[in-house]
Amino acid sequence: MKFQYYENDIKNPVPVGFITLPRFLETIQNPRPETAQLFVDINLADERGDIATKQALKSKLYYFTPAVVLNGRRKYSHIIRFTGLMVLDFDHINNAEDFKQYLFNEYPFILAAWLSASKKGVRALVKIPVCKNPDEFKARFAAITEVLGIYNGFDAAPKNCVLPLFLSYDRKLLTRADAGEFIAILYPPEPAVVKNYVVTDKTSVIEKITLNNINKITNTGHTILRATAYALGGYVGAGYIDLNHAIKIINEMIDCNAYLRQKASIYKETAKTMINKGTANPLYLSN
Repeated sequence: MKFQYYENDIKNPVPVGFITLPRFLETIQNPRPETAQLFVDINLADERGDIATKQALKSKLYYFTPAVVLNGRRKYSHIIRFTGLMVLDFDHINNAEDFKQYLFNEYPFILAAWLSASKKGVRALVKIPVCKNPDEFKARFAAITEVLGIYNGFDAAPKNCVLPLFLSYDRKLLTRADAGEFIAILYPPEPAVVKNYVVTDKTSVIEKITLNNINKITNTGHTILRATAYALGGYVGAGYIDLNHAIKIINEMIDCNAYLRQKASIYKETAKTMINKGTANPLYLSN
């Protein structure tokens, strides 16, 4: 398995060659001495809170596009093929070393996991089926978000398959030769045709029901949010509440919830997906 690498100049988005997966992992574990020193300098800048220096130093690192092979610049229109790899990114987490080990042990589809350059994040590679286009890749990323989006620090940015992955340094990188393939896929559902929306007193009742459920979430609220949003979609399907209004109110509730707002963008995406699913199964209030 090969993918492309780029010289240490983020302003030059054209790949300079190919690297094999084993060689890539070896480079993370055993970089050249001058590259290892660069990581030391990055960590020192981070400890000082010198963000400008840290970013300037990181820009000197080689970077990669493990998910795709490109003909030219990093653009969707230049994708030649997909590689069957997906990048995972967890940032600003405590006990990154322990979390790296946990992820690797818990999910057999992770073929490699390592610490980020700052040592405060975890990067990982996942085996997936070779995608046909960016939409399929995004749908597979949506499926993995359902599984791993529950963890603090999960970053949805790698759903962009041409996003650069910068080199890291971790002598304790974890890898396995027998990683399974993550085959789940989650295309955004097509909204169902719903009844004409008319404001009634039931609209406010539905808003109260939804808010009461969201207010129950103080930690690990992923399951409650999914069920609540699915039910809200059912009320949309029954004609009690407008689809856009339903999405708007649950987004506002997520922003106001102390737990959900920590990863608001992820939870909003989950809520929208479940509302759309729920519209296909109208839910009626008892009179």
